[in-house]
Amino acid sequence: MTATLTTSSDFLGRLDAIVDDLRETAGHRDRHRQYAREEIDRLREIGFWRLTVPVEHGGHGLDATTLVEAVLRLAAADASLGQIPQNHFMTVERLRLSAPRAQREHWLDVLGRGALFGNAAAEPGERPPGASATSVTPAAAGWSLTGSKVYSTGALLADYVAVQARDLDDVVITVLVPASADGVTIDDDWDALGQRTTASGRSYYRQVPIAEHDVIVHTADPVATYRISALGQLLHAAIDAGIASGALDESIDLARRVHAGRGSGAATFTEDTLGLDLVGELHLATLTARRLVESAAAQVSALDDTSTLSETAAAFHEVVAAKVASTRAALRVTNGLFEVGGSSSTRPDLGLDRYWRDARTHTLHDAVCWKPYTLGRWVVTGDLADPWSIAHPFAPTPTAHETSPLP
Repeated sequence: MTATLTTSSDFLGRLDAIVDDLRETAGHRDRHRQYAREEIDRLREIGFWRLTVPVEHGGHGLDATTLVEAVLRLAAADASLGQIPQNHFMTVERLRLSAPRAQREHWLDVLGRGALFGNAAAEPGERPPGASATSVTPAAAGWSLTGSKVYSTGALLADYVAVQARDLDDVVITVLVPASADGVTIDDDWDALGQRTTASGRSYYRQVPIAEHDVIVHTADPVATYRISALGQLLHAAIDAGIASGALDESIDLARRVHAGRGSGAATFTEDTLGLDLVGELHLATLTARRLVESAAAQVSALDDTSTLSETAAAFHEVVAAKVASTRAALRVTNGLFEVGGSSSTRPDLGLDRYWRDARTHTLHDAVCWKPYTLGRWVVTGDLADPWSIAHPFAPTPTAHETSPLP
């Protein structure tokens, strides 16, 4: 199966037409909790869901730099839709780096036909990170999957769901199941403060029949593991940078229309020194986040099968830095938007609050508070953090002192 070669600029040009429409409808869909089903189909038509799938399997074969820019642009317009690709493309990366050849080629062909993958990893109740009660057990005709999940992002809109579980040997696995399979129930019960249309509700798996090629055993290779984690974290950083970018655009638009703040002595906001200083700070935060995300994307894209653990660690920690900057930017800019617009900008019909609600919701996804410490520890000692917690446990990097952790 092959696809016509597409350049990054060609693809992003086609994406922009969808982004423009998203920007016009995002507020309405947020208020009324309407999913972007039509837009998801339009993304399928331009080949977005097969963006990083190799050309020989029907994809565009483009790299992380294009993917990150695409996610950033989507999130700037609609942070809920911007979240949907994160787990999908992480599954693509897991298949590429973890699956045996026959399994990898089977699923890449499925992805090359435009299939969309949702996510089901987190579980209800008090469980340590990585713990899972979802399991695969023998059945009359092979195997079956049983368990329940929360935060099943995108599953309600997907063709397949990537379900994290454990096998009989307590090994972590991902099981790829059709969203419409017998025994699969996906609830539309996501009701968070922000990102209201990510379809991140609960999902249930009751003796779902599965085949051996549906099960991806997570790789034990540290280089591959850090590469998979790096891409997943990078896409989260792109979402936050995108939210900041969208809020900055709204701030600039308001600055050109609103009155100056009380006591400034200026006739308009554009003549208000402190007001312009504020917009400059918001611009600086957004620009810093975007540049760090772009730099991290370039480093992740440069990794390949010959990359060492030291090289992979450098790219991984560039992503960690980007995630810190993008989190801070998203929260600062979405809050600063109202400082620019004043009280009238809080009117619900304007829908500007969705930027802050989306940022506050998404930035809680992982423990950003650990990331500066993680960066400092790596730069000083060479200790490499756990790839999924981005914190404890730490382990010495075998090649940490062969090259400087700084570029």
